[in-house]
Amino acid sequence: CYASVMPIGKIRFLMLDFNELSDNGQDLEQLTRELLFSLGLKVYWSGVGPDGGKDLLCIEEDNSIFVKASKRWLVQCKHKAKSGASVGVADLDDIVTSCAQFNCEGYLLVTSTQPSSKVVERLEAISNNDSINVLASYWDSVEIERKLNTPKQWHIAQRFFPKSATGWQIFASERPNHWTANFKGYYFHITNRIGSDCTFYLQQIENKIQELESLRLPPDHFLRLRSVYYNDKGGSFMWYVDYLHPHGSEAVGDAESFEQHFEGEWYDSFDFKVRTYSEHSDHYDKDHYDFYDRYMGQFIMGMYRPR
Repeated sequence: CYASVMPIGKIRFLMLDFNELSDNGQDLEQLTRELLFSLGLKVYWSGVGPDGGKDLLCIEEDNSIFVKASKRWLVQCKHKAKSGASVGVADLDDIVTSCAQFNCEGYLLVTSTQPSSKVVERLEAISNNDSINVLASYWDSVEIERKLNTPKQWHIAQRFFPKSATGWQIFASERPNHWTANFKGYYFHITNRIGSDCTFYLQQIENKIQELESLRLPPDHFLRLRSVYYNDKGGSFMWYVDYLHPHGSEAVGDAESFEQHFEGEWYDSFDFKVRTYSEHSDHYDKDHYDFYDRYMGQFIMGMYRPR
């Protein structure tokens, strides 16, 4: 099915099934980490929490033009989707002590269900206590889904919820011929040369993604579609693709060899870039904004990116 989300149309809100996340809570922790990072925050693993889960440290920058400042948040995840139970007070440790241990001024509880009323009261009491100097809040399943249902974050939902976050989501931009799209866990741009409709060639994009995925690469080497430019005057496509391989490993080819491998029909042109990554870096994101923002001019005009 094709789910199109446009400012002038009806927004489709999907119900994510949090039972798709692993029982041990690791998927919820990783999902939270990816979501916080995609929102522009600095995120670090703080170590194993009291319940065996991994806590997160999140740094929120205040980009004041006068004084640069930041706030540190301790983020704890509680996964109870299988039982559907609320997070109770007994599920939490001493929030104030934990925040002091990591020098944090904020605490965020993330749960795949919802906090109990007693937990909400406890978080509010901490925030309202001026002598503690800690802000405490929570994201329940509804808030997580709301934050995921955006152009930049929906590919994260498709990665962690492969059954309930299926199909296409296409988001309009301020330009009538430019969109951001999410499909099968990919996040990419779509631009027409002239026209204001991209839905009629979504099948071609699906076929191209399948073709890219069919290339056999070494473990942890992968291709990532970044943008599609359709020249609706000439009927041709420009496909912008990144080849990523782990830092320290040898690339299996350069940009030119990948382009020669995939170029076949006259209507297909490719712009490949070869990149390295460090999976264990706290700032690793296969869809980091650096892969997109600096090349928006080329994406919109259908031009090659600088080599």
